[in-house]
Amino acid sequence: ASFYPIEEILRQVGGTHVNIVELTPAGQGAHDVQLTAKQLNVLSSASAVFYISDGFQPDVEKAVASLPAAVVPVDLLQSATLLEVVAQLEGTEGETDGEVLASGKDPHVWLDPANMIAMTKAVADALSQLSPDFSAQFNAAAKSYIAELQTLGNEIDTELATCESRVLVTSHRAFAYLAKRANLRQVAIAGVNPEEEPSAKSLEVIADFAKTNMVSTIFFETLLPADLAKTLADKVGATADLLDPIEGISSEDLASGASYLTIQRDNLSRIAKGLRCS
Repeated sequence: ASFYPIEEILRQVGGTHVNIVELTPAGQGAHDVQLTAKQLNVLSSASAVFYISDGFQPDVEKAVASLPAAVVPVDLLQSATLLEVVAQLEGTEGETDGEVLASGKDPHVWLDPANMIAMTKAVADALSQLSPDFSAQFNAAAKSYIAELQTLGNEIDTELATCESRVLVTSHRAFAYLAKRANLRQVAIAGVNPEEEPSAKSLEVIADFAKTNMVSTIFFETLLPADLAKTLADKVGATADLLDPIEGISSEDLASGASYLTIQRDNLSRIAKGLRCS
């Protein structure tokens, strides 16, 4: 499994019938992962590799391209409907934190449960072809997990239906799929990442935008230093809160029971509060 959301689907569908090797270490970002010699060796003897293509994880794609014919590559990006990358807030300076696929599309497909459902179906199909004897178990497990994802999707649809603001201002350009599902407008702001302090001009543009669009909360990725998030929010007269793009979960959080479903529900709660939904 190339990174966390795919790993979770494989665990849910495959259960004890699969042995999963994670290519992205727990708690690390997925985009720039560099595979070790040990991982490449394991990959070459795997039954299949599940990943997302189009330049999301270049090192993984490079490895997949050179695998023996016996290893089945399963590109789960083919199961999702892709969105164009949303432009950053006009007038802000610097690079917006967020990956872009080689095609110019947004890679964060997993943040809409509908895409997780589509990928789960693809995983069940692939595993059933690899191990036909366990096809019934794979499909039953997929059906159960899909029901949970459908419940989550319904919660998103209901809880974000009526909000005072319908603008989701984020530092990390990762939530377009969730925003589209909920009929929200995601606006990514530039120059807000751990390596780059926002300029005075950017702060002014963000503040004006926040006031015009009744934005009372600006959302930051979990990796942004809390002091920088608070400073920015104070300067623009808004509250700072965190959203998790669910690209990688730390070992500690996994051990304490964190999962795609629990983190998405936490994201949903924060968005509903920040947009003053009822």
